[in-house]
Amino acid sequence: MRALGLRLLDFVIPRFALLFDKLTLRDGDYWLRTTWFVLAAVVIWEGNRAVALRLRPHLDWLVQPFWKLTIFAAANFACTVPLTVAAVWLWLRYSNSPYPAYDWLGTIRTIATNNTVTVLFLLHAYETLFLIRERHGDQRRLEQLDRARLAAELENMKGQLAPHFLFNCLNTLAALIERDPAAAAEFNAHLADVTRYLLTQKNRDLVPLAEELAFLHSYVRLMELRFPRSLQVTLPAVDAADRRQLPPASLQLLVENAIKHNRLSEEEPLAIDVRLSADSFVVTNPLRPKNPLRTGTGTGLANLRERITLLTPGQLEVSADDGEFRVRLPLVFA
Repeated sequence: MRALGLRLLDFVIPRFALLFDKLTLRDGDYWLRTTWFVLAAVVIWEGNRAVALRLRPHLDWLVQPFWKLTIFAAANFACTVPLTVAAVWLWLRYSNSPYPAYDWLGTIRTIATNNTVTVLFLLHAYETLFLIRERHGDQRRLEQLDRARLAAELENMKGQLAPHFLFNCLNTLAALIERDPAAAAEFNAHLADVTRYLLTQKNRDLVPLAEELAFLHSYVRLMELRFPRSLQVTLPAVDAADRRQLPPASLQLLVENAIKHNRLSEEEPLAIDVRLSADSFVVTNPLRPKNPLRTGTGTGLANLRERITLLTPGQLEVSADDGEFRVRLPLVFA
């Protein structure tokens, strides 16, 4: 923008006003005039630019557009006209001008008018481009702040996973020690594997399907030890090279919720079906609430929904109809 403004002020406008009408490139006066008007253009442009930079912090286009335009126009006029008049008058006064004395006023008026309009237009375009750049900068800063906020929320949620899971497992282990010490010993071995997984994956946002399903197998075995012949969980097979991913312990949370909120017994086992499709897991179980009058807080699903929103392009889908509870968990393609 500065280069364009200088070319208009030092090259186009003086020639439009016929100040170079009788000169050629071979004339020394041609190059002397060119140097003079280049210097004058630099002074006029930089003077207006300095005024614009001084006014910019005090006037906002979005808050005071009318006043900013008015003050900019007035400042442009007050800066451009005196500098232009002085530059042209000095040149016509002390150079071999092709104009007689009575043409000076018309020449000065023409150049001053053209300079004022040109500088006003270019400075307005200059400020518009600056405003667009500032808006882009604001958007980038907001995106950075939003990413930082989401990352903080995600870290907070991941920090809640291990304590929540371990609390439930310790309660289960305590019950098994009293009822079946041998099963408690096996439960303790599986619990060590599960705990190791949670500790190693707690700092990861996403894990491969094979790792998550191996962890889920261990968790399901823990629950089978706690509820012998009362639980039927169908799990899919996954290739270790599968590149799809999901948040750690997300499937475990869905299976745990199904066990926590529904009745199960040897006479009426709870069947939980975990199916894998191209882009999601679907976990299904029959609706058999332990206490129909009492509902859970929904904290686990709410946290999982938020994690899915932050980490995947999809959404957690939950439905309960026809006596069946179904949750669709989207996957991420690595």
